[in-house]
Formats: sequence, structure tokens, C-alpha cells
Amino acid sequence: MPGIHDAHMHLLYSGLALTSDANIGFDTTSTTIGAKIKEAGCACHYVNAYQDWIMAEMYNNEGFPGGIADRKYLDEMFPDRPVAVLGGAGHSKLLNTAALKRAGYDIENEPDIPGGKFFRRPDGSLIGELGEAAMTKANVSMPFPSLSHIKRTLRFAIQVAHRSGVMSCQEASANTLILHALKELEDEGKLNMDISTHIVYGPEFIAHEKKESLLKLLDAADKFKSKHVDTRFVKIILDGVPLPPLHTHCALDANGQPDEDKIIVKDVAEAVAKYDERGMTLKIHCTGHGSTRMALDAIKAARNKNPKGPRHEIAHNSDVHDDEYPRYKALNVTAEMLPALFFVHPFTASSGGLMDWNFTKMMEANAHITIGSDWGAAPDPSLFAPLANIVETVGRGSKEKGGEILCRMLTRHGAEAVGRETEAGSIEIGKKANFIVMDRDLSKGEFGGANVLRTYFEGECVWEKDA
Repeated sequence: MPGIHDAHMHLLYSGLALTSDANIGFDTTSTTIGAKIKEAGCACHYVNAYQDWIMAEMYNNEGFPGGIADRKYLDEMFPDRPVAVLGGAGHSKLLNTAALKRAGYDIENEPDIPGGKFFRRPDGSLIGELGEAAMTKANVSMPFPSLSHIKRTLRFAIQVAHRSGVMSCQEASANTLILHALKELEDEGKLNMDISTHIVYGPEFIAHEKKESLLKLLDAADKFKSKHVDTRFVKIILDGVPLPPLHTHCALDANGQPDEDKIIVKDVAEAVAKYDERGMTLKIHCTGHGSTRMALDAIKAARNKNPKGPRHEIAHNSDVHDDEYPRYKALNVTAEMLPALFFVHPFTASSGGLMDWNFTKMMEANAHITIGSDWGAAPDPSLFAPLANIVETVGRGSKEKGGEILCRMLTRHGAEAVGRETEAGSIEIGKKANFIVMDRDLSKGEFGGANVLRTYFEGECVWEKDA
């Protein structure tokens, strides 16, 4: 079958997570987190990639008393060395006291900022857990690995993606470092993945880079375009996530207006208009009724000025108001459904109904739909197990029909989303020989337990099971 297009990956962060971070397991608790970080760090070959900082992942607030992740649990074992631990949803970090100081936070009197969430002790001082834009100081000040190591991690991440049948993807948090690394890999003939790089417009924390630098990168995007790298893409995170303890998604108020306090990128309409005019596709992260409406309104305004502009994307679509579904097709917007792992998951249940990827309503509205793993830390980005949970729903009771629909979303729809439909997305004469050999026919809906046997990129076998 055609190679899979993953509509939403974080190749760089996945590669770093698998090679350079202390992986502590999601069952970590307040009593084990320090020891687990120390143990995992000792087992990591590239633990010094961040100089003297330790980057670990992931913690679950349920493992802490009262659900409060406090820096004191890190300070006990790491009183002087900066430690940052990624939160379960990827929208929070827990920093120890040394890391907070190194990043420039005023632990006693750090002011609140728009789009950020600081967790505080009763006296107002920082607990150490930071949500959304509150992570900015930490993320832009934390040392980043060398370019040579970034290239190493990207090649490893791509190899892991090949095991899951992924031949092309949309990198959802592109920054200056990843584009330089991809350019060098391309020049060296070592890039065997088609990558559409969504360069971050905002916020800074997702790119680990200052806004001024990101804007310059967007202006110079064409310089990094190559045979396998398409840089005509932009990323905006509009709100947060509807999960405890953050609850940073943007809902609608009583008047049907977005909750502005939860909006992270305030100038989204101006940004959409600017890059739409340049012919660049925007991917806008939206997890609430309010953010989704605001994004669609921004796209509508741009479309009124530029009727023949590019197709844009709403990422997540986990909480879409009924009034918005028809607007996707009318505005030529791709509904990028992700993260696939959470389509049916305990996390979804814990959202209190705020996470609902309604494929049925989206299909009834004839929206263009793609699927993404949102791979950023999990062992691999395989979509097969998550899709096994929804195949009958998508097929309206028919597993075989659901299999056919999902296969199209994974292949042809993905190619269309990034403008590569004439060269990818199906196996036809004249198109790239990017295909995978499966142990079964996925179009029959048998996603559960499916395995990729071989992966071919441009006719060359780049991965083989048990080889």
C-alpha cells in the first residue's frame, strides 16, 4: 500500500526523547521521580546533550499528592543541577529550584503572563510546574544540543517512523536548528523522508526559540526548501489542552465569543492573512470551541481577501462546536485529527467530554480529513492500534468500509494536504515509489495487531522487519 502520511509529528523532539532525555515512565510518583531521573540519566548515552541540564519525561500529576507536582520532589536529589520534566500532555513542565533560577524566573514574585499558567504555593511563590506560555523562559534558555547531535536524532527518529510505515510527515514545530539539520542531511544524501516543515510563528515555547528569530526564519523559508523538504508551512498554537490540571483550552463565553484569556497567539488573524498571501499553509492548534471558531474566522477573513489562497489546517479538532463543521469544506480547511493515541483513551475520559474527535460529523460535513500521531515522546508513532479503536465508528458499523476510509485519510488525503498529490498518496505510474508491505490488507479494517514488513522510499528498502 502507499506509504503513510503522518499529518502531525515532532521529529526533533521525538528523536531527542528517544536518545537524550531521561525516560522515567508515566507511572512515576512523587516518591520515585528523583531516583528514576537519576537512574534513567545514567543509562542514556547522550545525557549531556543539554550541557549540565537534565531533560526528563514524562510525569503524570496523578502520581503526586493532591495532583500537585512540586519542585521539592526534584530538589531532594538535585539541589544544584537544573532539571526539567515534561508533563503528560506536552503542555507543561516541572522545574526544580535550580532550573527556575537558571532560566531567570523570580521564584517569589514571578508575574502572570497572557497565555501562561503558573502553579503557585499559598504564599504566591512558584511550585515549579509551568503551563503553556509560562514555559517560555525555560524553553528558550535551556541549552539545545549541537547541530551534529540534532542530525543524529533526526535520522534515528526517521528510522523509527519507517518501522511504522511513515514515508512523509508534517513536522509540527520547526525551528531554525531543525531546518539547518535537514538541509545538511539533504546535502549529504541522508534524508529518506518527505517532510513538510511547519515553522513556528508562535508561541515561542513550542519552538524553543525567540519570536524575532522565528520571524526571520519564516522570511527565509525558501532557502531551506529542497527535494525532500517543503518549507511552505506555518504553525500557530492558539490555546492549550482540556486536561487537568491545566484546563487551558479556549471555550466560548455566554455570548458565543472565544475566551480571550486562554488565547496564546493574540494576532492570529493578522498572521493568517500575512502568510496566506504568501501562499503558505497554516496549521493552527485548537482544542476548544472558542479557539476553533477564532481560527476559522481568521481563515475566512483571509479567504475574503485572497479567494485562491492555500488550504489551511485546524489541528486537533477535539472540541468542535456543531456550527463549525460545515465551515471546514466551505473554507477549504483540512481537519487534522490528532493525537490518534487519544481517540479512545483514559485521558479522553478524564476530559469530561471536552475531548471528542467526532469523525462522523466531520465526514457528514464533507471535510477534508487527515490523521496525525502528534508523536513527541512515545516509543513509536504507529497509528494502527489507535485506528483499530475507531474503524467501525468511521465505517458506520462496517469495519471494511471504515478501513477503506481510514486508508485514504492516511495516504491520499495526506498528500493532498501538503500539495504532493501528483507525486505521492497512491501507487501509480509516474508517482514516487514510496510504499509499504503489510502483513494484512488494512483496507479490510484489520488495524489491530498490524505490522509493517518492509518500507520502501523512492524504490529503496529503508526498513525490513527482523532484518
